[in-house]
Formats: sequence, structure tokens, C-alpha cells
Amino acid sequence: MRRIMVLGAGYAGLHAVKQLVAQNPNAEIMLVNRDPYHYDTARLHEVAVGRTDPSEISFNLRETVNPGVTVVIDEVTRIDHDIRAVELRRNGLVFYDYLINALGGASSTPDVPGATGNVLPLITLNDAMSARSHIERVLTDYHLSQNPYDLRIAVCGDGFSAVAFMAALLYQLPGLAKQFGVPAERMEVHCFASNPKPLYRFDPKLTEWIMEYLGSRGVVFHANSRVTHVEPGAVFVGNQTFHANTIVWATGIRGSQVVPVSGYAQKFSRVIVRDDLSVVEADGGWPREFVIGDVSAVPNPQNGRVYPASAQLAIQQADCAAANVLSLMQGGRTFRFVFRPYGTILPLGPHSGVAQLEDSRGNYTRLKGAKVRLLINRMNKYFRDSIV
Repeated sequence: MRRIMVLGAGYAGLHAVKQLVAQNPNAEIMLVNRDPYHYDTARLHEVAVGRTDPSEISFNLRETVNPGVTVVIDEVTRIDHDIRAVELRRNGLVFYDYLINALGGASSTPDVPGATGNVLPLITLNDAMSARSHIERVLTDYHLSQNPYDLRIAVCGDGFSAVAFMAALLYQLPGLAKQFGVPAERMEVHCFASNPKPLYRFDPKLTEWIMEYLGSRGVVFHANSRVTHVEPGAVFVGNQTFHANTIVWATGIRGSQVVPVSGYAQKFSRVIVRDDLSVVEADGGWPREFVIGDVSAVPNPQNGRVYPASAQLAIQQADCAAANVLSLMQGGRTFRFVFRPYGTILPLGPHSGVAQLEDSRGNYTRLKGAKVRLLINRMNKYFRDSIV
């Protein structure tokens, strides 16, 4: 029996599995994932600030995935495309006939000297839980240390993850101050943005509103401040040093570390793909492999820029990749991937948010404030329904 192997149990991988199962192909479907659970990456910031329990945004794979799917909990170390095999840390080589690579992203901390080990990334569920524990420990330490840097939080990054984290943190700060007996008025949140302002590619009017929203609640923005070096309790911007005993790293993601060791043509460890999501060969021909989700680099045909990673992109890619695998199995052709964005929705704490919605004609509708929360709740339900 032929084997379809799916790597990664994020939105892309799980939706691909769901689509494959629905078509009931005459093949074994194997899902490989490092952890025995799936977690909702769009809500990691809620766990990091202590607002949401990890169990609310995660579920056990073996209890949720169709029982006909072979689930392997192991870490992918390398892909050998020539012999069509995936090397796993514990199980060694596992062979496939068709591959959907949805391994997801990794932290960008290796790009900045000193960042690894001295900052708190927000890429995985373990990252979010570590950030939560760290914040609580530092606030506890303040009773003895009276160190003002224990009350200072530096957020490095100016994208959606950074803004969502800061907004959630601001909402939690009064409760954290009361819980740990620290002076709320002395707690500081600083954002180091490498661009003139956060979300610089977002709608300018909504960006200004977000800046005002966060600024009025105490966030201090440091624009054009790319972090060049990190040491314990300190970030460096050029020749300037900024001290904080909590440093959150939300500068974006790279593709999986498996990418550079597996011979892919890649950009920042994201695999460059063709218009049908198959691989652009770097070292040979790999016609039975498709790469989707955060690990893929999909150019926008209108401007050539790579689409930013998002759940809606991953889910639509999964539809296309699953359809292409099934078509190839039946001797057919592959289909071109066409991304149809419905817009961007960003939570700002539990009661507010911003949205930039796009219709089929490319027209935008801008929303802000409490009414966006209804859209966010619907979006979260849609994401969950797409994978279970």
C-alpha cells in the first residue's frame, strides 16, 4: 500500500490530513509530529500572559485525529528526497510515496547574537508556558530585589505577535500586580520596533489607532530600533543599552531547521515552492512532494513578495496540496494554488481588536474596537473546525 506522509500537526498539516481522510484514498496516511498535541498558535499570547490555560488551546492528536491515520510522535531531523525517506530522531528512516511537508516555523533568535537563551520566544506552547512562568517568577523576585528592571518588560518585534502579546499583557497587568503585590504604576512595557512603527505594512489608519490604543495604556515605543545584541537582562540597539529582566522575542519566524539540512531551495529557511506548492528543486527532482504552512515561501503573483505566514494561508494551501497528491495518485495533473485572503484580524486583549476585511473585488472594510471580538471568536471557531 502506498504511503502519504504529512509532517507537522499545525493548521496546515492537520487540515491536509482531514482532507485526505475525507477522500478515502487507497493509501496509508501517516502524520508525524514532534509533540503529541496540537496547539492554537494564534492564541499563544493568551497563555504567555496567564489569561488562558494551555488546555484551552491544545488537544491530544491521537484522541482527535481519525483513527485510520497512523500518528507517529517523533522529531524530523532530515529529509532524503532521492530515496523518498524522512529521518526521525527515534525511529530512523521512514519511507513515503507522497510527502506533504508542513513542519512549521522556528524562532528567529539565532539571527541575533546572544538572543538564544536570553529571550522568551513565542513560537510553541512550551514557549508560551515558559514566558508565563518567567513573568511570574520575576514579579515574585521583586519583593526581595526591589530591582526596577524586574518590573520592566521589553518586547522585541513590531508584527502581529508582538502587538497581540502587548495588548493581552496590558489587560493582565493590574491583576498580576495585585496577585504578586507589586506596584502597578511602576510596571513598564517597552516595544522595540525595527521599523518606524509596529504593523508598518498594515492599514495606516488602523496602525495609528493601535499605536494610540497601546500608547494610552502605557506602552513605550522605540521606533527604528533594531536589536543588534542581547545579554542577560539587556538588549542593545546600536551603542545603546536597555535593561529589562523580561525580554520577549516576537520578531517573526524562520522555517523549520530541517530545511537547510535537507537540500531545499530556501529563503530564511522557508522552502521556495512552485505555483502548485511543489518543490523548486535545489538538488534533484522531487515531483511527489508539496510544502505548505509556515515552512513554505509562496510568492504573491501580483508583486512577487512572499505571503506572510498565517492560518488562513496554511488552510488554503492544505486544500491544494491534498488535492494535488490525490490527483497524482490517480495519474492526473496538479492544480495551481490561488490564495484568496479574507483579510486580517488582530486581537487587542479580550474585549477589543482591529480588522481589515477584503472582499472578492479587493475592497477593504476597516473595523476596530469591541465589535471585532465577535469576528475573532468566529475566526477561532473556523480554525478549530478546519482541523478536527
